[in-house]
Amino acid sequence: MFKKFAKVNPEFRHLQCNGITIHAKVATTNEDRIKGLAGVAALSTNEGMLFDFGAEQPVSFWMRGCTAFDISVAFMTNNKIIVGMQDMSKDAPTHLHNSPMPVRYALEVPKGFFVQNSISVGDKVSF
Repeated sequence: MFKKFAKVNPEFRHLQCNGITIHAKVATTNEDRIKGLAGVAALSTNEGMLFDFGAEQPVSFWMRGCTAFDISVAFMTNNKIIVGMQDMSKDAPTHLHNSPMPVRYALEVPKGFFVQNSISVGDKVSF
């Protein structure tokens, strides 16, 4: 879904972690961050959304408006080190998923993507 746009659109980034490429739409505005993946019907295996908060801060996520599929989220520091990961269920749309510490970035992907690709806390993401 996002891959074909990532080549020409600055709102998209190619991320790398442990040799895996992720094609991610970037949410940099409050409006984009609030909307997130709400309304998205599906993501391909290596697609996701990167949230850039501009500076490290405590952040929280929920699944409000995301009714099509479950999501895994990774929280990353300013240095792009993963410091926490959580799975989010479409069946618990108001459950808050808090970063374990102040972070600059969060990456949402289809649930199970991180486990399937051996991506874990302590790994560095490049983009």
